[in-house]
Amino acid sequence: MRSLNRQAGNQEKAVVGRRYFNVIHAERALVLVRRIVADMVGWYDRLLELQEAFEAADAGGADREISEGIKSEMSKVAEKLHSCMLELDDVGAEVKDWEAGVVDFPCVAGGREVRLCWQYGQDRICYWHDIHACPGGRKPIETLPVADSIKSPA
Repeated sequence: MRSLNRQAGNQEKAVVGRRYFNVIHAERALVLVRRIVADMVGWYDRLLELQEAFEAADAGGADREISEGIKSEMSKVAEKLHSCMLELDDVGAEVKDWEAGVVDFPCVAGGREVRLCWQYGQDRICYWHDIHACPGGRKPIETLPVADSIKSPA
């Protein structure tokens, strides 16, 4: 399990072994991330449709075979979503919202760990936020403190 080193003032520092991005590297990663997130958003929509179909079939007393078929399809879609999540994890990105396609990239800036924030449909990374900030805590990328270099441990 990864842990954060906390300093005075509750600022979080870089975690050894985690991949960090600057804005340029994160935007380069968007070439692949866009494709993965497009799949993720589509599969998530499909999962919601199947959930509604399952609930309607269950409430309507549908044949057990129909319900089992829907559950089987839901399981396959969930596996595809899991694969998308693993692909994003391999890139170093973190899924924050399956439906909207929000992805964060770990970054160290201004002496602390923050997140670069991208949403499906955006051309580039437009926002950043502190690790524990809610979506309302996003700030324009232009206000990102000067990025720190990530040094390997000695």
